[in-house]
Amino acid sequence: MRKFVEGLGREKLVAFIVEYAERDAKFANALKVRFCRPEFSEELGKLESAIDRALRGVSDYYYSRDREGCVNFNVRDILTEIVLRVEQGYVRLAFAEVELLYRKLLEKFEYQDECEISDEAEKCLEIMAMIAGKAVDEVDKGYIFRQCLVLVGVDDGKDYGADYEDKLLRIAAEFVTLDNFSDLDKALLVFEAQEWRSGDFKLIRLEVIRRLEGEKAVDAFVAENLQFPKIREIAFKKAMLDKNFVTCEQLCVDALALYSERPQYFGISPWLYKLFSVYELMKNDVKLSETAEVILLKGNLEYYDKLKFLLKNRNVWDTCYAALLCKCELQLSCVQYMEILAKEKEWALLLEQVKKHSEQIYRYGKLLAEKYVSDVCSVFTWQIRKEANVACCREAYKLVCLSIVCFAEAGYNMEAAEMKNALKVEYKRKPAFVDELNKIGDGLL
Repeated sequence: MRKFVEGLGREKLVAFIVEYAERDAKFANALKVRFCRPEFSEELGKLESAIDRALRGVSDYYYSRDREGCVNFNVRDILTEIVLRVEQGYVRLAFAEVELLYRKLLEKFEYQDECEISDEAEKCLEIMAMIAGKAVDEVDKGYIFRQCLVLVGVDDGKDYGADYEDKLLRIAAEFVTLDNFSDLDKALLVFEAQEWRSGDFKLIRLEVIRRLEGEKAVDAFVAENLQFPKIREIAFKKAMLDKNFVTCEQLCVDALALYSERPQYFGISPWLYKLFSVYELMKNDVKLSETAEVILLKGNLEYYDKLKFLLKNRNVWDTCYAALLCKCELQLSCVQYMEILAKEKEWALLLEQVKKHSEQIYRYGKLLAEKYVSDVCSVFTWQIRKEANVACCREAYKLVCLSIVCFAEAGYNMEAAEMKNALKVEYKRKPAFVDELNKIGDGLL
């Protein structure tokens, strides 16, 4: 293609470009963006008009909603043009343009149905971060720093979830110097005082300290702020790299104590898993066993086999087994406890649990049928009749029929056939139920 274009005469090529640009506005605009040096205020004025057109009617529920009720607007072309400005080296203009779009989106924030506007606002922040990464000129860096601090103070959208101050201050922190630190410090102090999000801003301050004061100051800051989970994780990673396992252990133990009082996590704390990995590196089988048991009893059954392996290695499995089963019964869900009983082939205990939780008969009936024929048959019969009694629609009738098939597959073909026939008589006034029962072919029973 290059050779082809180079072979064309200059006049012909110019004439073609002019003709095409006059017919296609987008091509003409791309041509200007690519080859004309933009005038700052003029370009911002043009972009503002384009943004206003794109967001026209967003605040009017009936004008801009699609069939699902979501806000329908498109700023892709605007974002593409801004990215092109960056590629051309116009960093400050590109940042001013994306800032303008961001402000306009914040003004409309309250009108989004789901997160259509916030998605675009977050794309703007991503582009701001990308532009900041391209900034080389000190004037451009200073401009981005100042504008990020200005945007932090914009109130539009904050009542509707536009809490993007951490992203903006993170961009500003890339250009912090001893001269402008006081401005950034004031902004950080405001948000560090907000307990629910102070941890995010402490991380930004940590990066500022790294830039201005060095690694020793960072270590001191981390040590003073271990109550924040992400900062504690930084300390943990550093201790792991230094192979300082005693410090790693203490960080985990303190975290578990701290977060038990003020829960930070749903489910099992990641600090338990970290502690387990530390004891693996320390080759401390006793503490490994204790930690594995805690994780198991909090609901992670994968750690049952790990715990069993550790206890066998210590030759204490036989003495610990009965007590461990009791703990599992008390602290795990009945479903999890039954999984362990099946794994250990504790059939009598498993049958006892199945009688208490008869819905589990479909899972364990076949396993128990050989040893406890009549007991299993009774549980199957009781559970299926219970389901049939409450079934009130065709989908529910189908589920009852699947239960009868499961009954037969457990080795009770004759009993399942008898139940099918009994239910047909018992529920003859429910033709849909009888119809589903008739679909159970003789080959399935």
